[in-house]
Amino acid sequence: MRNTLLIIDDSELDRAIFNEIFKRDYRVLRAATASEGIDLIRKNVLDVAVVVLDICLQRGPSGFSVLERIHKQEGCSRLPVILLTAEAEPEWVYRGVEMGAVDFLVKPLAPKATQDRIKSIIEEFWGTEEEQDADAPPGKISLQQAEILTQRWQKKFLAFCQNHDITFPSYVQRLRIITSALADAYCELFPEGGIAPYDAKLISMASGFAEVGQLALPDDIVWGGIEQPEPGRSQFMLHTKLGSELFRDGPSEWEPLTTYCADIAAYHHKNYDGTGYPAALSRDEIPLSAQLVHTAMACSSLADRYAEEHDIFKMVYRALSLQAGRTLSHDMLKAVSASQKTLSNIFHTMRLQQRAEDVFDKKPKVQEAVVPRTAEKSEAKSQRSKGTLPALDSLVRARRAKRTDR
Repeated sequence: MRNTLLIIDDSELDRAIFNEIFKRDYRVLRAATASEGIDLIRKNVLDVAVVVLDICLQRGPSGFSVLERIHKQEGCSRLPVILLTAEAEPEWVYRGVEMGAVDFLVKPLAPKATQDRIKSIIEEFWGTEEEQDADAPPGKISLQQAEILTQRWQKKFLAFCQNHDITFPSYVQRLRIITSALADAYCELFPEGGIAPYDAKLISMASGFAEVGQLALPDDIVWGGIEQPEPGRSQFMLHTKLGSELFRDGPSEWEPLTTYCADIAAYHHKNYDGTGYPAALSRDEIPLSAQLVHTAMACSSLADRYAEEHDIFKMVYRALSLQAGRTLSHDMLKAVSASQKTLSNIFHTMRLQQRAEDVFDKKPKVQEAVVPRTAEKSEAKSQRSKGTLPALDSLVRARRAKRTDR
C-alpha cells in the first residue's frame, strides 16, 4: 500500500510542520537536499504516494531540475509531485505544471486544506486505502510487480515514440488516469460485473499500451488515421492486431496483466454495437478492459473538443449519452456519471497539448454536444488529438484571458 509522503525542503521548520500535519495518517519521509530526496524515492519507490517539493532549494539543484529527475526514476513516471513555495510567481507556476507537477502549495500551509488536497491527489492517482490493499489472487501477478513491470515497458515504449509525437507521453498519462477512474466506478457499480479492484488497477496500467501497435506502422499511415483512403486505411487498422500479438503468450507469472494489455490493444477501437475495428465481436463479447479504455479515449477526445466550455464534464456526458448502446454500453455511461467529480477535475487540470497542425482546426460549437458523431469520425479525432499537459484550472483560465486580450 502506498502510505508514504516525502517532503523535500531545505527548511527544517517546514519539514517539521509537514510532518506534524500528516504523521497521524501517513508515514512521512523528510529530505533536506535533492540528493537525499532522490535516494529516498529509490529506496521507497513502491511506497511513496506523493512528493512535496520546494521550488527554491538553497543547496544543489533547483526544484524544477529535481522534478525532472524524479520523473526519470524507474517506476516514477506517474508519481504525483506537488510544488511548494513561499511566493507563487506566475511564471514558476506555469513552468511547474508544464513539467508535470500536479498541484501547487503556497507557504504558510493551512493544515486542514493541505490535508484535504493531498489526500484527494493520492486517491486520484492510487485509489483508496482499501483499493490499494487489494492483493493478487493466488498465482497472479501482484500489483506492485505489475506497477514496476509496466513502468519499465512504458519507459521503453515512450522512448520509441519521442521522435514521432512529442505529445504522446502526456496523452498516455491522462488516458491511464481516466481509465482508472472509470474502472474504479465500474467496480463499485457492478460488483458482480467481472472485475475486482485488483483488476481495475491492472486495466489502468495496461491502458497505456493501447496504441503500441502503431510503432510498427510508417509515420504517414499513422498520421493519416482511419479516414485516409485505401490501402492506407487497412494498414492503419492493422495496428490493433500488431499491438495485441506483442502481449500474447507471455509468461504465466505476468497474468492477467498481459491478457489485459493484449485485449486492450486489440479492441480499443471497437464500438459496443460491433462497428469499429477489428470486425469480430460486439456488445458484451468485447472484453470489459477494452470497453473501459475505449470509453476513456472517447472521454479524453470529447474533453479536448469542449475544453473552452465552462462545464466540460456536462458537455462530454451529453455527447456520450447520445451514443449509449452504440459507441459504449449503458453500463459504461453509468460509470462515467459515477466518476463525475474525478473526471471533472481531470478535464480541467490536464490540458491537451496539440500538435502544430491541429492548432488551426476549427473549434466545435457548443451545439455539437447534442449531435452524435459517427464512430469513424470519433476514432479519427482521437488519433489527431493525442497528448495532454497537466495544468491548474485557474492558470489555464488566466492564459486564455491573456490570449483573448491580445
